[in-house]
Amino acid sequence: MSLRDRAKNVMSNFDATKDDINGYEGLPAGDYHMAVENVQESDYGQLSMKAQVIEGDNTRRIEFINIGLDEVTSKGQPLPDFVIDRNIKTVARLAAVLGVAISDDAWDSMQIMVHEFSKAVGKQFKMTLKIRENKKNPQYPYKEYEFEEIKEDPFDAKDAPEVSDDDVPF
Repeated sequence: MSLRDRAKNVMSNFDATKDDINGYEGLPAGDYHMAVENVQESDYGQLSMKAQVIEGDNTRRIEFINIGLDEVTSKGQPLPDFVIDRNIKTVARLAAVLGVAISDDAWDSMQIMVHEFSKAVGKQFKMTLKIRENKKNPQYPYKEYEFEEIKEDPFDAKDAPEVSDDDVPF
């Protein structure tokens, strides 16, 4: 894609007189084939996974999956049980899909959780993203994730290298 084509594409959704130039436009709702690029603790103490779309129209786009495991808000108010439970289930599901074993100690330490999830860098998974309106903060819509394992068959014939007689040493 030329710079001119890229500029036309960017400018089709950007009003230079009022839009924020640093705004991040996340992925639209949909199903994606993803690969884990990085796992770290966010500035807010969350499990933060950077994943890249590896197939389809949104190839090379990034999704930051941030999952908080705090039991209170930043203002010290208790979070509703359903929020905490959903976040625990999200972490457990993502771990199962990526083949990550979560130790009991990881639930008490975000550093341990990040370390255990760092073993998933490079692994692929399917992600379904749903987006709901956030009436209090419309610029930050609610994201709901579902994850599925991608079965990787090491004996799949389409992945086998082609070998000719010239390649054989004897």
